[in-house]
Amino acid sequence: MSGDSKKVPFTATEPFKFCPADGTRLEDPRPSGGVTCPLCGRSWYRNSAPAVGAVIVEDSRALVTVRAREPEKGRVDLPGGFLEVGEHPVDGLAREAREELGVELEVVERPVLLAIHTYGEGGAYVLAIGFRARITGGEIHPTDDVAKVKWISTEELDSVNFAWEHDREMVRAALR
Repeated sequence: MSGDSKKVPFTATEPFKFCPADGTRLEDPRPSGGVTCPLCGRSWYRNSAPAVGAVIVEDSRALVTVRAREPEKGRVDLPGGFLEVGEHPVDGLAREAREELGVELEVVERPVLLAIHTYGEGGAYVLAIGFRARITGGEIHPTDDVAKVKWISTEELDSVNFAWEHDREMVRAALR
């Protein structure tokens, strides 16, 4: 970046100003929030990024992770993460469990919670999809995203320092 460049404001809620495909200045936003490129004709919207989380349950306790990285380093969340483009939520959850914990998972029921929250310094909107799951293979070995894992009970739930309140509610729903 050169010294004479300027920062262009960018927020999670402002409509795109330039076409991500060809760089053309976009038209004014429609009431729906979308904007259209006058050159290529594509429409662009700000959307929440989908993410998945696993409430791994064993003996009436849930596995939670302590974050090893920002945002929210040192606070508790659930194993999981952002979906890759075109990835099914169950497949993404399995991939994240392998990457973060070194285990294979099986989703044991439909999603236990859907939540919208913001993530990181820029406040990007996230659609969190939580599943109850069980470990079907492997031994838990946290990777660089996870400082450590803990097993918590319903009685401990309200005293845990969760990074995002919806994770607490996912655990509560899964332990019912």
